[in-house]
Amino acid sequence: METAQNQYNIKELLKNPNALMEAFKNPSKFGLDFYKSLSTRNKQYLAFAGAAGLVVYGVILGRQK
Repeated sequence: METAQNQYNIKELLKNPNALMEAFKNPSKFGLDFYKSLSTRNKQYLAFAGAAGLVVYGVILGRQK
């Protein structure tokens, strides 16, 4: 399994405009690299947040009908 060598930090992106532009040029590569650089625990938090968001979205869509 590959390990991401770049550790991304939001503060670093805001301080370094070149890194931010790289993220906008290829957002899918940036997103995958960022995901790979997360710890297993943070990946679980991200999956849980995504699932919770989908549940809330489903509830909102159900109430609109």
